Amino acid sequence: MKKYLTVTFLLLSLNAFAGTLPTTKADYCSRFQDTSVLSTYSTETSNLMSFKNQGGLFNGGVCWWHSRFQRNILYLSIFRPELNKPTASEVRALIKEIRAGESVVMIPGFANFAEFSTTYSKEILAELESWQLYDGVILGSWIDGLKGDTKVRSEELQKMMATTFKYVEVNKKIAYQKLQIKGITSHAWLIVGMIPGPNGFEIGLIDSNNPRMSENYSYKIGDVSFHEKSYGNFVPYLEFTREEERLISAGKSFCGVKGVNDSDPKDWAQGYEQDLAEAKSHLN
Repeated sequence: MKKYLTVTFLLLSLNAFAGTLPTTKADYCSRFQDTSVLSTYSTETSNLMSFKNQGGLFNGGVCWWHSRFQRNILYLSIFRPELNKPTASEVRALIKEIRAGESVVMIPGFANFAEFSTTYSKEILAELESWQLYDGVILGSWIDGLKGDTKVRSEELQKMMATTFKYVEVNKKIAYQKLQIKGITSHAWLIVGMIPGPNGFEIGLIDSNNPRMSENYSYKIGDVSFHEKSYGNFVPYLEFTREEERLISAGKSFCGVKGVNDSDPKDWAQGYEQDLAEAKSHLN
């Protein structure tokens, strides 16, 4: 069951206080000393996209790209409200830079992402639609979301949830999951926190269909699928993990932090193609 949460998002014990996205380099780089701070950003409404999933091919939405754009913001943005707002051409360049996810992006003239995405909702949506076309037409991925199982063996789903828990709570990452829904539909959300219990997990998430607040889903051991009233039965697949590694590496490079598992920029294009191929394999 999926439930909407209020600001008392302590269920996931992310932090007693929500964190706002950084406004200085020092603030940004502090995340590499306290890796738990990343997940707290999801509990602050001002850090979240101001408009929900919409538009896209055949007016079917841009949920995959909406979620990934949101994750890019959480990982790679610094807001500089004391600076002048960007010009029209600068806005387009900024939005493309956010989409690329290859560097930390300084966003001038705005205190937070909610303000920025409200002001430039049309420009951001246009970029999300362009991104969808690139993945679909150039790399041939989106249409593979039109098929796939909506139930799996309970043991398999339990293993998938254990993997996601390690990814989110042990490795301190924000997980992108594609949701395979019945018929010709697929969706996506971000997992920002998980709490284990005797019978399963409480899962904190950001759904692009309701992006202005965090939500909670209760997974029970023995389930063969997730279920939500408006989606029906569906299976969540952890995807675009190499993309997340790129985001982390870009942030570390900006801060001068070295790590043995950092991805190499020369491998980023190949990693993107591998992410798309992996997404396709989940739907065969």
